[in-house]
Amino acid sequence: MNSNSAVSAGNVSKGRSSSNHVNALIVVDVQNCFITGNLALSKAPAGQDGAKVVPIINDLIRTVPFHVIAYTYDWHPRNHISFFDNLNSRRKYLKFNQNRTINMYDEVIYTGPKVGTKQILWPSHCVQDTEEAALHKDLYVPSASNNVIHIRKGTDPDIDSYSAFADNNRVKKTDLDKKLRDRNVTHVFVAGLAIDYCVGGTALDAFELNYTTYLIEDASGSIAFNSAKRKIEYLKQRGIGIIQANDVKTLISSACDKSFSTLLIASINLFILLLT
Repeated sequence: MNSNSAVSAGNVSKGRSSSNHVNALIVVDVQNCFITGNLALSKAPAGQDGAKVVPIINDLIRTVPFHVIAYTYDWHPRNHISFFDNLNSRRKYLKFNQNRTINMYDEVIYTGPKVGTKQILWPSHCVQDTEEAALHKDLYVPSASNNVIHIRKGTDPDIDSYSAFADNNRVKKTDLDKKLRDRNVTHVFVAGLAIDYCVGGTALDAFELNYTTYLIEDASGSIAFNSAKRKIEYLKQRGIGIIQANDVKTLISSACDKSFSTLLIASINLFILLLT
């Protein structure tokens, strides 16, 4: 899915006030399960090859001077609430007729065991410590450093989590926000799989946490074109920048140039003040 509506930094709601932009790339769920596994995008209505985002993301990581890179993982226990295979063991928590016929991909309402929640029933996917849950083998991951972050979400068996910042019911946050704030991040660029769920949810939470936020559309896949389009339109309305990979370097470079100019002017003014 491609968009002609790349936006400039001026069209995006401002994040935390800072004279220097600190930029983070959040790579959302580029895992085997969404590329070759049970929830491969190629099997979804949009019929996309999830692996197509990998070279685009790799190029961004290698050519754009991000200060922080975060990789997120769906990381589910085998008894996870989102798995269709676990429906029968959870029927006692179903709202309405507990014995009705329910199909994979249906949305149900559970009344427990921890919180009431709407839940789409997916095929089992991204089970903890399996090859399906691993990042795609071709995805570039820089050598371990303080500025490379790995975040696992959806670890509670009873609550699903699309966003990399918190579960769907806002019962528990991940460490992502804290880790970004510890590194003074101000601007967030989001890419990965998929726009209509985890990428869009992560971008929206980043925006609501007061980061200046961009979603990189051509570096992200979709489950279904219609739901992804609706998500994109909603994110635009909220003030999140919808951009293409080619826009990223320009946005970051222009911000760096502006910061340098501001610093240069301040230095000149200080020098003049000292001379007088």
